[in-house]
Amino acid sequence: MNTESKKISASNTGPLHNIGDLWNDFSQNTGFHGVNKLSGIKSRHKIRLLLWTCVILSCGIYLIVTVVAEIKHYYRYPTTMTQYTKPQNEIEFPSVTVCNLNSLNKSAIKNDSRIDNYYFNISPFAFYSNVSTNWSDPIFEQEGFYLNRTIEDVMKDQKDILDPGGILLYASFHLSSLDIKKYFKVKLNPSGACFTSNPDMKIITSHIGSVFHLTLMLDLDNANNYYGSSYGEGIQFLVHDSNEDPVFQGISGFYVEPGREVFASVHKKQFEYLPKPYEAMGNMFCRDHKNDDGSEYYRSSCFKDCLSTFLLDRCNCLHYTHKNTHYCSKFEVATCVIKATGDYYNQTKLVGKCDCPLPCSYTHYDVSLTSSLFPSDFYSKKIFDVVGVEDLDYYRKNYISLHIYFDQLSTTISKQVPKYSSAGDIFANLGGQMGLFLGASIVTLTELCEFLVFALWTFVYNLKNRENRVEKIAIK
Repeated sequence: MNTESKKISASNTGPLHNIGDLWNDFSQNTGFHGVNKLSGIKSRHKIRLLLWTCVILSCGIYLIVTVVAEIKHYYRYPTTMTQYTKPQNEIEFPSVTVCNLNSLNKSAIKNDSRIDNYYFNISPFAFYSNVSTNWSDPIFEQEGFYLNRTIEDVMKDQKDILDPGGILLYASFHLSSLDIKKYFKVKLNPSGACFTSNPDMKIITSHIGSVFHLTLMLDLDNANNYYGSSYGEGIQFLVHDSNEDPVFQGISGFYVEPGREVFASVHKKQFEYLPKPYEAMGNMFCRDHKNDDGSEYYRSSCFKDCLSTFLLDRCNCLHYTHKNTHYCSKFEVATCVIKATGDYYNQTKLVGKCDCPLPCSYTHYDVSLTSSLFPSDFYSKKIFDVVGVEDLDYYRKNYISLHIYFDQLSTTISKQVPKYSSAGDIFANLGGQMGLFLGASIVTLTELCEFLVFALWTFVYNLKNRENRVEKIAIK
C-alpha cells in the first residue's frame, strides 16, 4: 500500500497575538488608580504585586456591592419630606362642626317608663341594664317605633338647633352677625344632631387674632338632657376642610364644658404626598384620584362609607345622615344597628377590609384652645338685660361662648419629594463611589470596555488560528 503525503495549510493563518501585551498597555495608560502597579513588576516583588492585587480587588468588590445597593435603593423610590411656610394675604375660613353631647330633648319624649327603658338600653349606660325591651307592648306601635323615619321625624326628639330659642343663639364673623339658617345646616351624626358650616357659604378672611373671628354663642338647655352619647355635659367641635364630612369617633375634635368662653387658635397645614410607586407613609400608597362620582376623596368619608355599607347590608337602614339612604326606625336602631355597629368595630377583619388610604393631598387644621369662666359676674348682669333671665347659675351650666380665629395668615406645607429627582442624581452618587474607590470615571469605564473587547477579540482570533494551524497530515 502506497503512502501519500499531503500538506494542508489553512488560509488566513497569521501570527498569534499576546493578551499580555494588551494588559501591559492598558494597565500603564488607564485612568484606574493603582492598576499600573499590577504589571511590570519583577519576580522579586511578588509580595508587592499580591498586596496591590488585594487592594484593587477589595476596592472593586466593595464598589460593586455599593453600586448594587445604590441601584436597589433607587428602585425602592425613596423620598424625603420638606416643609415650608407660605404667607398669604387672605385665607379661606375652615368649616366648623358642633355637636351637643346631649342632643336628645327630654321634654319632647313621652314620659313613660317603657319609653325610658328603651332609651336606656341604647345609651352608653346600656351595659348596666338588666331589663330588656318588651316589643310586644302596644305602646311602641302607638308611638311609631316601627316606622321608617325622615330627618324631620328624627329631629322631633332632638333639641332645636337653628330655630329661634335653639342651641345656637348667635353667630358672628368679623364683628358682623351671620344669618344662622343660611350659614349653618343641621346634620345627623351617630351621636345625634349636629350643625356645621354650609360648604356653599365660604368666608375669606384677611385678618388674624381673636378680635376678627367666628363667634358662636350656645345655650345647651341642659335641663332637658336625656340619655346623651356621653356621660358628661358640653359640646364637641371640630375644625375641618369645608368639603369634608367629619366623623366623630371619640378621638377627634375638642370637648368644651358649659360655663366657658373658649378661644380656638387655628393654623392651616397642607400635606402633599407622591402617588404610586412612591410610598406615602410606611408601606402605604396614597390615593391621587377623586371618587367615582367626581367628588373629592376624604379618608374620613371613606371610613364612613365602609361603616354605612356594612350597616345597610345588615340592617337595610342608617341612623345618621349619609347620601340618600333612609333613616332607621327606633325598633331597627335597638334591635339591629347597635349590635351591628359593635360587630363592625370589634371585628378587626371587617375594619381591615376597608381600603381607605391617605389622600395624596389634604388639609388639616391645628387648633390650640384657651378658656376662661363665662360669663363674668359683671357681664352676667348685661346678659340679664338682653336675655331677660336673671339666673347666673343657669348661664354657668348652659352657656358656651366659642371664638375661632387664625393665628397667622399662612399655610405650613409639608411636601414629599423624591430623593432622586432624576437619573442624573444616581449617576452622581455612583460616580462619587467609583472615584473614591478606584479613581474611575465614565472615560475610564470606556477604557475598561475597550480593553475587554480587544482581549475577547484576541482570544477568539488566537483560538481560531490554533485550530487552523496544521503542519502536515500524513495519510496512509
